[in-house]
Amino acid sequence: MKTRNRASINASSGLPRLASALLAAALVTFGHTAAAADTFRSWSYVPLPEGGYLMDGHSPVDDPSLWQSSSSVRYDENNFASSSIGFGSSGSLDVKIGVSARSPVRGIVHSDVSYRDDGFVCGGDACGTAVPLATSLDVRLRQDGSFTEGSANFRVFYSLWSTTTFYQFHFAVEQGEGPLRPYGWFSTENLVTGKMTVEDMTSRDASGNTVFNPLFNLVWDDANHDGIYNFAYDLSFTTYTQGVDLKEELSMSAYVYGSPDTQFVDSLNSFHSTWTPQAGVTLTGGVGGRIAAGPTLPVPEPSSWAMLLAGLGLTGLIARRRCAG
Repeated sequence: MKTRNRASINASSGLPRLASALLAAALVTFGHTAAAADTFRSWSYVPLPEGGYLMDGHSPVDDPSLWQSSSSVRYDENNFASSSIGFGSSGSLDVKIGVSARSPVRGIVHSDVSYRDDGFVCGGDACGTAVPLATSLDVRLRQDGSFTEGSANFRVFYSLWSTTTFYQFHFAVEQGEGPLRPYGWFSTENLVTGKMTVEDMTSRDASGNTVFNPLFNLVWDDANHDGIYNFAYDLSFTTYTQGVDLKEELSMSAYVYGSPDTQFVDSLNSFHSTWTPQAGVTLTGGVGGRIAAGPTLPVPEPSSWAMLLAGLGLTGLIARRRCAG
């Protein structure tokens, strides 16, 4: 807000009104918080033996007003695709996905799901927000499911931005011509210095065998050697933030080629992203995304400080003039 002095306003009547206007504008700016924006999408399809597709949901290029948080398509008990995403009662971000394909279906049976929370979106020239003091969050990413040898692919991408750090996690299983193996990584990037660290999920020992990084607590097991692998991972890290609404993204997809002898087993593989805030900080999850809120201090923009100081200065000037009179 900008206020202009006019020659017809004298000090005795105009200054109090001017000071009040500046103080009010500053308080309005302090109290302005931006709304979070989020998107849930789910899309599934199964090719029909006679041509065409059974489809549920809408692709990412379609009208956003048509996006939905779950989709499911079933041709028969062996040919289906489904996925769903949403917030659990504890504020966790929960996802389920699965695909399966066998004869008579040919082609790719596919499902994908995604979520995006853009964090605070500020309109205008200034956006003052109330932020928690020394807020830390314990973030936990975990999943359990199964995978069958064959021509199939499965992947998870998770990203989280705090005030100073960008985190990204990737887990994937791709069945090609080689042995079936999971792979992935977890990276952190300091947004101030640009320094990045990367932890790979797997490595090879001197004999060429796959070795799992203990950071991920990855279990990859085919105990009865039937080509169906049960898997689970559990990755945890701590982030510190001065923002009450972090930017967060998740995408997950699975597909399999329909054939007589291969399929992606376990209809609903479960993924969970959980935030555990420090004592005194509350966590909510809903239409506006996940928000951690706790003891706060107002953090104004520079323009707000200028208006506040100007208002206080004018108030002091008025008081001195009255005392002198």
